Amino acid sequence: MTETKRYVIIHGHFYQPPRENPWLEIIESEASATPYHDWNQRITDECYAANLAARILDEKGQIVAIVNNYSRLSFDFGPTLLTWMENNQPEVYASIISSDRENIAAYSGHGPALAQAYNHIIMPLARRQDKETQVVWGIADFRRRFGRQPEGMWLPETAVDLETLEIMANHDIKFTILSPHQAARFRPPGGTWIEAGRNFDTSRAYNCRLPKGKNITLFFYHESLSRGVAFEGLLHSGDSLAGRILETYVPPEGKNLVIIATDGETYGHHHKFGEMALAQAFDQLHKADVRVTTPGEYLSLFPPDHEVEIQENSAWSCNHGVERWRSGCCCNTGQHPGWNQDWRSPLRRAMDLLSDQLSYVYEKETSRLLQNPRAARDGYIEVFSNRSKENINRFLNRWALRPLTSSEKFTVLKLLEMERRVQSAFTSCGWFFDDIGGLESVLVLKQAAMALQFAAEISGESPESQFLELLAGARSNVPALGSGKDIFEQQVRPLQTDLKRAGANVIINGLFSKQSLQSTYYIFRVNATNVTKSASGMLKTIMGRIEVTSTVTGESCRFRCAAYAWGVREVHAGVADDSTSTANLADLNAELLSGSSEADFSLRLSTLTQHFPGSIYGLTELFGDEKAAAVQNIVAVTLQRAEKAHRRLFNEYRDTVRFISDLGQPIPPHLSVSAAFILNRELQSELENRRPNLKTIQSTLNEMSLWGLPVDEQSVSYYFASRVEELTIAYTDNPKDKEAHDIAEGLLKIAKGSGLELNLWRVQNAWFAKISESARVNGRKSPFNTGGSIHNHLGGLLGFKID
Repeated sequence: MTETKRYVIIHGHFYQPPRENPWLEIIESEASATPYHDWNQRITDECYAANLAARILDEKGQIVAIVNNYSRLSFDFGPTLLTWMENNQPEVYASIISSDRENIAAYSGHGPALAQAYNHIIMPLARRQDKETQVVWGIADFRRRFGRQPEGMWLPETAVDLETLEIMANHDIKFTILSPHQAARFRPPGGTWIEAGRNFDTSRAYNCRLPKGKNITLFFYHESLSRGVAFEGLLHSGDSLAGRILETYVPPEGKNLVIIATDGETYGHHHKFGEMALAQAFDQLHKADVRVTTPGEYLSLFPPDHEVEIQENSAWSCNHGVERWRSGCCCNTGQHPGWNQDWRSPLRRAMDLLSDQLSYVYEKETSRLLQNPRAARDGYIEVFSNRSKENINRFLNRWALRPLTSSEKFTVLKLLEMERRVQSAFTSCGWFFDDIGGLESVLVLKQAAMALQFAAEISGESPESQFLELLAGARSNVPALGSGKDIFEQQVRPLQTDLKRAGANVIINGLFSKQSLQSTYYIFRVNATNVTKSASGMLKTIMGRIEVTSTVTGESCRFRCAAYAWGVREVHAGVADDSTSTANLADLNAELLSGSSEADFSLRLSTLTQHFPGSIYGLTELFGDEKAAAVQNIVAVTLQRAEKAHRRLFNEYRDTVRFISDLGQPIPPHLSVSAAFILNRELQSELENRRPNLKTIQSTLNEMSLWGLPVDEQSVSYYFASRVEELTIAYTDNPKDKEAHDIAEGLLKIAKGSGLELNLWRVQNAWFAKISESARVNGRKSPFNTGGSIHNHLGGLLGFKID
């Protein structure tokens, strides 16, 4: 292997900010990600999953191979992103983890995965103890997932200082990757120091001596190539990318190395089909006898003999050191010319205040409960990655000064969770973009709000007023948004929740559910007793007692609850602590059911308020996605009525529409709206059938085309692709099911003839996996020579090149 003269490392830094509502630990709907529920879902489809099955195409655009890019990438994934993926996209998650494990041997025992500082904070701007926590948490998370000690660690935004490097070295991290402009000077073996400058050589690894005697290896990526991939269109063609890389090697160097480093989302999200270009480039580099390697393997082959010193407090995406994350420097996304970033400085000061003040609260409160508060905080990752009762008790037994009461256990867990939220509040994305009203800045404000809430509940020493005063100086570029304080009050504070609000959500949802009350509800456990439901006409009621327990802090409270709904718009609930409430649920239920007309609105609400003074909840207090579901319930009846009206109008005037069309005249708008709506619904309805009728589908599309009516491409294409996928898998699982094959083939032909673009990613993966397994079992070199013309024809329609 050491005879290979050319090496390439392509590193992908995969990361998303923690988008979760911290009070619920779920991502609520993000409208800007439509048609997906949220951006994590969307980017998973466009990038994370796409790179597990990247297509290599021939000159005709036919698929000749499907490959896993993670087997050839050097990569790191944000721990918070992997946590979301583990819970929401388990198959993608498992495949990414196995991509490291299964390729360790291919890289001489050095896996392609790197760790990452846990919360993606700008390390040079953090206190030493926070840097320590970030490294410890990052390593612990990596070990839990990948089952090994990480060799390297990615620094968020490659922001670096010597103290951070020293902490990493103390924890056996061997290397990291930086931008070339972060090198200050270097020297060859036995030579003198040379200023790095613009022609700094990135084709080798460097040794960096640290102040207290340790060393760490630094790799520096090739700046123009990395910039070309990220911003200058190099991903438009895999062959072009490979060609540019090959041009970069300068003979006769025997250890020539090219490193490209970009955001991993470059490959498929920032650049559509970027994962395909990357796969093609890897293929071409392999053919050119270039060794695709990992930093760990390269380091084992070529230990550094040159030394380097870094530019302290520098990062890859700021020309002013790390000012992008603490001042109004001019670095921005370029999407909003004329906007200023003066808001960044007061946001940083507010977060620094939060950190300092809550650190004091943490140290003060834990000093009487924990034997080593700082070490316990570092160890807290053992708890928030596994919240089983046994694990929590094991953690508390390890760190407690003495046996703790239940109340003291709640306090300790609250304090530790407060500190976790403070760490999350420094996520770099909060400062990176162009305005404090942006999604990412609001996300860090949510984390700060939850930390402040915990501080107030624990000690009453919350610095919220000073925090908001500083935020008032962070003015948005959008006048309607006001300041950071306004954004906090309008967008963040309404999200704050507690056990009582959770109980209100549970009981309101119980009104509309046919099932018993949920036993788990986001991060809460629910135990319901004596719950009864009643109905009278349009009036529904629900009464009972529920115990709500937080799985985060272990706190629990028992509530007496009642709720009623008149239709779907008049919905209210009363929730009170069961130990103090005097509400008589039986009497209340009788009183509510006695008012059975819409005119009794104020009487019903007044009755509920009398039993639950000061504890009334309505639809506005529902959590985000629950509120969206309530709106769907509200509009469902209206939409059903609208569809019936459209269908009645269309059926009544269908012959008239045909007559108008036959005359070559445009269909009147009122009629065309109804016709388009109903015919699209008929298409979807037929495609929902397990074995749809091809003639009916083609006839409906012909009718729409004849009348010049638009097809709802997004939904119709989705149904087409889903049915093709199901039928193709049915056929590949059972080749005797010719009907499934014929319908799948027919749907593909109809879609192509109608100009519908189908997302065939999943069905192509399934088909390729099946024929590849068949080729392996039958000893064929090519998976595409399937030996069956029918099967070959279907593969061709799916976009494969068939031998």
